[in-house]
Amino acid sequence: MSTIPELDIDPFAEDVLADPQDFFTRLRETGPVVKLQQSEGHDIVGVGRDAVMRAIFENSADFLNSRGGGILDLARDEPFRTPGVLQETDPPYHDRVRKVMTDVISPRHLRVLRQEFQKQADELVDKLLDLQEFDAHTDLAEAYPLRVIPDAIMGARPYGRENLLRYSVWLFESMGPKTPRAKQVLESVENIQGALAWVTESTKRENVSPGSFGAMLWEAVDQGLLTADEAGLMTRSLVGAGVDTTIYALGMAVNLLVDNPDQYAKLHADPSLGKFAFEEGLRWGSPVRQIWRTPSRDLEIEGVPVREEQKIMLVMGAANHDPERWGPTAADFDITRDASGHLSLGRGIHACVGAPIARLEADALLSTLARRVKSIERVGPSTPYVNNSLRGWTSIPVRITAA
Repeated sequence: MSTIPELDIDPFAEDVLADPQDFFTRLRETGPVVKLQQSEGHDIVGVGRDAVMRAIFENSADFLNSRGGGILDLARDEPFRTPGVLQETDPPYHDRVRKVMTDVISPRHLRVLRQEFQKQADELVDKLLDLQEFDAHTDLAEAYPLRVIPDAIMGARPYGRENLLRYSVWLFESMGPKTPRAKQVLESVENIQGALAWVTESTKRENVSPGSFGAMLWEAVDQGLLTADEAGLMTRSLVGAGVDTTIYALGMAVNLLVDNPDQYAKLHADPSLGKFAFEEGLRWGSPVRQIWRTPSRDLEIEGVPVREEQKIMLVMGAANHDPERWGPTAADFDITRDASGHLSLGRGIHACVGAPIARLEADALLSTLARRVKSIERVGPSTPYVNNSLRGWTSIPVRITAA
């Protein structure tokens, strides 16, 4: 049995959050599982190799979700919110609720959304062509999900939707350690209690619109498939997992296309590559920084001992750049690559259940952009988003030329 190697990098230090590439490389090279330094004293180990991470994702018996989807261990620590019934449960309970959500987010229901998603993409690109110069984060990557998710997916009330972004900032910062930076961000979130109350109210049966996915979850209560509490929490998960994650994934793809004009030229020549550009953006950029697991017992990973109480930080960005999996071009952004095996959305029984929604949004938006926009060029530097759990940009100043 080997001793666990250590890495003298705090993955939640501000400079690492802003630019994690060196951390990714050193994590992979140090070992299959690595003891990480954390300024707030959390006992965490990191995994950055593709093969090791896949094995953990597929082993839900030894690596638990029920002990917390963030850095806290719910067997010992007070949760910062009511645990999610999808993300923070294990089989057999998880299997029942996952089936309900999978049935709701089915190809049959997604087909109904495609026309509305395309309509919203056309209208948004019309507006951007009129502007010509704009911020691709706020005016494109953020604007589009906020048009389609509250209505078609969550079925949210038409007023108060600004609470969605405040809720997401609170959620994803709270899943990491309370560093001085994170504390400052959380304290600066305007009226977070009001945002939390709005989200809770918006998940109630009487406040979700007919035909939305939120309404379908409440119909499952009538069918005896969910309890009322479960329906509310699962509707909440459509917000937590579907807004900011999609925003930063779209922004990552757009920023990469701006930085790689040869790749945008390929997309413009063949707009059907929109879905592949999004997938490669997910691989290259890994907008969700990490997924957490907790060992169910003392065990070994590739011969390295891990204790039952240690949180395991699965760093998808490191695995998605692993040359053992992706070869010598792992660092390249290539929209013709088959990136479908990336780990950005997890794997196994806890793989992101909302992934088909995000992919449908991205396909509609990026393909429409490719058809109608000849070129995208940068007019200023992008500003990185520094967050405990998400990676992306807060500003992407661009200019576009109509096709």
